Amino acid sequence: MKSLKNMLLLLAAFAFAGTLFTGCDKDQDPDDPTQTEEQFVSLETPYLICANRNPGGVGFDFSYNNEIGGGNNIDSLSVSDFEYDVKIRTIKGEKPDGSLGGAPFFKMHEDVQAVNYSTIDTECTGYTDFQNLTLANIQEYTVTSDADDFNLESLPTGDTGAPVWDNLMSEYGKLVIGFRWKSAANNDVADDEPIWIIKTREGKLVKLIVTDFPADPAPTATGYVSIEWAFVE
Repeated sequence: MKSLKNMLLLLAAFAFAGTLFTGCDKDQDPDDPTQTEEQFVSLETPYLICANRNPGGVGFDFSYNNEIGGGNNIDSLSVSDFEYDVKIRTIKGEKPDGSLGGAPFFKMHEDVQAVNYSTIDTECTGYTDFQNLTLANIQEYTVTSDADDFNLESLPTGDTGAPVWDNLMSEYGKLVIGFRWKSAANNDVADDEPIWIIKTREGKLVKLIVTDFPADPAPTATGYVSIEWAFVE
């Protein structure tokens, strides 16, 4: 009888352990979307920055978890811990004739700095020079931050409710990159696009160039911008 009792106790212990293991497996169900591990997925150029179709714009986390990062739509992030170094978005401003116009701009994170490197080396412009720029041939430069008092909410608005164009452009002037890339990306002059050097939140150096706006080819004729970037090595 004692042997039978011990056997029954042993079987009960195994059954209880099985219940525990089953419970653990259930808690970590791989089919449960709340339990799956997040994976960073970067967008590819051209990027949609239309005020209506993607109001939050596109943010760039250049170094994500010590790996090469990339762009995400701010309104639809692929990971919850995404932190942008710079973001580009478009809002609408009211022009003097009362019409609305799209006004795209870059805004940097408060811990990020940048410089228009093409103002340091005036011969360094366009995509070929962008590709060839390395730590070995880069000239001395100084990076700066966006102005602390940049604030779109404080701007006067017109009859449409959108910010008055001239005031909007003045506010953009407080940004290092801001809208200073736009004219070169939108003209017919070859290789005049400025090259930007960006110091990320981690202290790494990134080179960035806006090659075409509106981008062509792109899914639609408007709303997309072509941006290229890489680490300076």
